[in-house]
Amino acid sequence: MSNDARKSWIPPGLVPTGTPSAAPMEPVGLEASWEQCREEAARVDPRDVVSFKPNASVVLHNVRTGVAAVLAERAWFEAQPDGPRVDFARVAGAETAAEALVFVATRAGAITRVAPGVRAKIVRARTALRVLRGGAESLVAAGVLTAAEVPSIDGRGPLATARACVAYASLFRAKQAQTRHLTAVKPEHVREAAALGTELLRDVKPRGVGGRAARPEVERAAADDRDRMAVVVTRRYDYVERVAAWRWGRDCEAIAPTMLARDVSRADAPEEELDDEALDADDEEALDEGSADEDVAADDEESTDEDGEDEPVAQAPATPPKATARKPAAAPKTAPKADARKTTKR
Repeated sequence: MSNDARKSWIPPGLVPTGTPSAAPMEPVGLEASWEQCREEAARVDPRDVVSFKPNASVVLHNVRTGVAAVLAERAWFEAQPDGPRVDFARVAGAETAAEALVFVATRAGAITRVAPGVRAKIVRARTALRVLRGGAESLVAAGVLTAAEVPSIDGRGPLATARACVAYASLFRAKQAQTRHLTAVKPEHVREAAALGTELLRDVKPRGVGGRAARPEVERAAADDRDRMAVVVTRRYDYVERVAAWRWGRDCEAIAPTMLARDVSRADAPEEELDDEALDADDEEALDEGSADEDVAADDEESTDEDGEDEPVAQAPATPPKATARKPAAAPKTAPKADARKTTKR
């Protein structure tokens, strides 16, 4: 029987048709923003690309704040006869670029994350270290140990945790007879801390070990996308900052913050929160077992802004806004000097 004959037996309403689930999925959210900016990022001159270190989420929220502030003043700009002709679509494009940066930075971070099993060891090692450190502090308070006998390990990253585990385990092993029945630290706690510390010191490589050549191609490509996108965001937001400087002058940074503006005070942050951030490479050692990644994100490290070769805002005085936006503190110092010179001339 021919295929045509077979089809004639099926009622038209029951003939299979393409379903929406079979259609290609369109990118949404942050990925859609990346697709919009991908070509512009690819056109960035390699000489302008530097490794992007800060937290991309900080950049996104600052850019969103600045863009929203400028867009809210659209009526004011349009009412100014001598004001700049602001391209508000271009202003809004800065937020799209910031969203794309978060996407590619997240993708790069997922690729360069710790090797399977290493993160679990880090968490277990920190738990074991808290037990041993708490036991040592109670023994010092009781006068059984002196403060000088307790190890002092600098840092809070994975390697610092590993070194502390080994040091505290050695202390409790050496003082076993002296501290027996005086602490909740048991021999199994000491053995676990020593084993985990040793394994982490073997598995976790410090940053810079191995060189860039050891990184997989997919990792290098993801880091390159992130670094190029950071240049695009910087150039687009530079336009927003100049418009904000024209509108608010010296007070612009309080309304439209700089890309990397952040309150880095962590005095009130709980210890667990700091530990979690350390797992995201907010310390001097990379978490990757096989990564020599100088591109591992360091949340609090400031990177050099890329000054884009961008045309100035039309009709806006180019020099005063730039000076005001970039160096607001320099203006008060300059003004008195200028007045003094004028007085001298008179």
